[in-house]
Amino acid sequence: MASNTSKSNYEPPKWFWDSRKKGPSSAGTFLFVALRAIDLPFQYWLLSSGAGSRLLKTIGLSSPTASAPLPTTGVLGQISSATGLSPYHALIIVLATGSAAKQIYWKLEICDTVMPPGFSVGVAAYNTMLNSLNTLFSLSSLSQDPSALLSQPLSLSSVPPTLAVGIPLYAVGLFWEWYSEIQRKAFKIDPSNKGKPYSDGLFGLARNINYGGYTLWRTGYSLISAGWAWGAVQGAFLAGDFTQRGIPSLDAYCEKRYGAQWDEVRRKVPYRLIPYIY
Repeated sequence: MASNTSKSNYEPPKWFWDSRKKGPSSAGTFLFVALRAIDLPFQYWLLSSGAGSRLLKTIGLSSPTASAPLPTTGVLGQISSATGLSPYHALIIVLATGSAAKQIYWKLEICDTVMPPGFSVGVAAYNTMLNSLNTLFSLSSLSQDPSALLSQPLSLSSVPPTLAVGIPLYAVGLFWEWYSEIQRKAFKIDPSNKGKPYSDGLFGLARNINYGGYTLWRTGYSLISAGWAWGAVQGAFLAGDFTQRGIPSLDAYCEKRYGAQWDEVRRKVPYRLIPYIY
């Protein structure tokens, strides 16, 4: 039997190889899409019912006295009015919605690998867990508490730095992950590209730029929800997981599938996760 160990001597676990198999998975697709969609009313319930605040009290975290200074007009204002949430927590729901919409689109339009029901539930549960931590922390004293700014007219100078940094990180990261996968899908469905690795478009900037995009938007989401420390923890965790597990696993897969072509991709695209950084 051929070895699954890469040139770096990293051997991915069996479940990783199983996850690379091509084919339909109706039950897994249904479960993944349903669970990611259910995440949205769950996050809203945590914010609106008082359940999130009660849970925080049981673990000794207090709630801030005010929410972040965001406009009460425009889209956020409309969402705030429709949901009964503060503009800040309306933003938290928007972030959760973006994460679910992107992942549902990926499963329905991009993914061509088998996702068994158990694996689908695990991936969906992992993302709901991360969203739920952000939702809970947004209700806690860990979140921005700019009560002194609430009486001031909204301006760029009055927006908390965590939002000024977090929103662009979220938007850029979500775009990177979404659009890079669209570009790669368009390449793969062309019969003339069968058996070739893709290293153009956004994937010409970093070999795993979709992972980099996920890291960025998750970091931005956490930064908005609970400030610098939680954003840093989330970013470090995801970057560590991708660099120590995700990227080595995919390298081993691409070495086995593409051979010398993958060596050429490595030379052409030296960055692995985020362009000009790693």
